Amino acid sequence: PRAHVTCPPQRGVLAGFGGCGMKRPAASEDSAKKRPAASKDSAKKRPAASEDSAQPAKRPAAAESGPAELPLEDAPHFVELTPEAKARRLELVAEGGPIVQLLIGDAIGDAFGLGIEMQDAFWIRKHVAFPPRCWPDSAEAPNGAPVTRRGMYSDDCEMTVGLMRALAAEGAALDSAGMLRAWRDEWELAGRRRVGHGTIRFHWAGEMSIEDVRRIQAGREVPGNAPPMRSLPLLFIGDADRDRLCAANADSTHPHPQTRAASLVTAAAARWLVVSKGERSQVIAESLVALRKSPLGDGKTEEHLGALEALPDWHTYGKRFADMPKDVHALLCGPQPNPNLSGLKCGSPPGVIHGLGSDAMRTAGIVLYIVKWSQGPLDALAAAVDVGGDVDSTAALVLGMIGGSTGLALGEEGGVPPFLVWELEGVEYLVARARAFEAWLMEQGLWQR
Repeated sequence: PRAHVTCPPQRGVLAGFGGCGMKRPAASEDSAKKRPAASKDSAKKRPAASEDSAQPAKRPAAAESGPAELPLEDAPHFVELTPEAKARRLELVAEGGPIVQLLIGDAIGDAFGLGIEMQDAFWIRKHVAFPPRCWPDSAEAPNGAPVTRRGMYSDDCEMTVGLMRALAAEGAALDSAGMLRAWRDEWELAGRRRVGHGTIRFHWAGEMSIEDVRRIQAGREVPGNAPPMRSLPLLFIGDADRDRLCAANADSTHPHPQTRAASLVTAAAARWLVVSKGERSQVIAESLVALRKSPLGDGKTEEHLGALEALPDWHTYGKRFADMPKDVHALLCGPQPNPNLSGLKCGSPPGVIHGLGSDAMRTAGIVLYIVKWSQGPLDALAAAVDVGGDVDSTAALVLGMIGGSTGLALGEEGGVPPFLVWELEGVEYLVARARAFEAWLMEQGLWQR
């Protein structure tokens, strides 16, 4: 029988890529010359290394995530889990409609995957049981300084919220600069800096120019997956503006043909499901049609999606992918064990990690393949983490698409367990942001309930 992760005392996940660590990318020689030496004043302003943040995370009785002086609707908070609070949160989500359930699904998937982000696929399949009774957590604490707690969402949901707010504020005039401002504002809103951000956090810390962030990603054979992970709000935008905004989303931090294509196919897939109410079985085919019609088309991405479209239902690979052939796992995630994850501390032995790296094209492809054959929210969530590696991104997008199209089925058989809503960071805030975005969409004639 498979081992079940029990619910140990709250420890939380770690800075960087989940619990496995992340190396600082090398900046260019030019940016190193431009970077000023740290001053006493700048050291005081840096929020990451406080004495408090080095202490083990506790499950508090009151809110701790967002600034304490702000109401629950204005900043993401954890709440005291009274019976009244639990009932209120479930009611907010259940009655919220598709856009609320899209954003809450994205947050739940993100938070669920965060504790096991960049962990080996075989470890996850063995140790994370379904249906879950608690948030999963990696057995390792290699960086030694927990900075958060279970139920906290990461950059995936944070940047999705930021893009919603940017669209509502600037509309069709939105560009890469406006997106960057919105993402920075959302990052600043958390009382304690959340984890998961890649190279962008070095820019926000004043240690790297945005040009260097872009140069790093543009030069990679396998660019990072930030553009698709935050692209769900673009599903509501018409084709012409969507192409431009998907390009701006990618080019703001990750200017690369694969990231532009991944941003587009993710938004197109979500539109097919949420707006068109199309059949899940056609989600890859419809995304391919959108990509081929778009100026963001990319031959490698088209070839990859075509290969995924030819795969059988992933349920044929057995429970928890026990019978998945090695070549199929490699098609989904890249060479296995993943060479791009070899510097991390998870895996057995450390650095031997089977799963998905931060890979824009393959992240989008996995999400579409899982959604195509999914039989419900919990079924899809299990598949999204069982691929291994960067599973907070796959889980966030999968549950976001399902939440926005057919709902999260809270408390139902095969649906999302209620505790994942009770204990989620910022439910009241996320619902408020989703409602504000929905109101803007309706004003623009882009959405009808």
